[in-house]
Amino acid sequence: MAAAAIPIVTGNSFRLADRIRIQQERIREKDYISMGRLLSVLFEAQRNTIGLSQSRARYANARQAGIVPESLKPFSEKQALLFQSTSLDWLTWKKAPVIARSKDRRDLLLPAGLTPLPDIPDPRWSPSHALSACPKGLSGCRHCVAPRIPQLLTGCPVVGDRVRDKITARNGQVFGILHPILQLSVMVSGSDGEGHFANIRGGVDQSDGTHLALLIDDDNNAFFVGGTFS
Repeated sequence: MAAAAIPIVTGNSFRLADRIRIQQERIREKDYISMGRLLSVLFEAQRNTIGLSQSRARYANARQAGIVPESLKPFSEKQALLFQSTSLDWLTWKKAPVIARSKDRRDLLLPAGLTPLPDIPDPRWSPSHALSACPKGLSGCRHCVAPRIPQLLTGCPVVGDRVRDKITARNGQVFGILHPILQLSVMVSGSDGEGHFANIRGGVDQSDGTHLALLIDDDNNAFFVGGTFS
């Protein structure tokens, strides 16, 4: 009786650099289908949550304070700061980056990289009256129009570093990493000619245990790698 063959286990020779190279080739050869504009990125991250349980919702008026459902309560300052530190937001589709899917459905692609992130309302700020009730009219005032702060990937004095991990490619190119990606909000064009919102959810690739991640370099080149999306 012949001896049973011994299975040989080898390491995976398919590396991150190969994934990026394939995506670059697909973008160069236009081997993709445009999906729309990427409006926001929400990712999970380790953050300091000291004081979160004691933080209180910031109501703008007495009517809001009467809201009972927990899901409808406004963010506390602590919640707003934590959320902004784990998200990227282009606020409007007009200057948002194009997002696409490779024709074989294996890759999410950013054909032109990421466009610059706009300034966002300061998450520490809370209005003292509604814009619609402003005595200065619809132009508002400093009591009802939030001041803006830069939306920085690193070095933000308000929310801290959004990007805290990095990886270096074979050629020495350094990428910041956002991971794991939980959700992407996309503006897509419908058959009716109108824009519609859609969500793409990041997941785990059961074959290798990786989560969907977003790599970004200093020139706003960006690549989605690992994990799954749906």
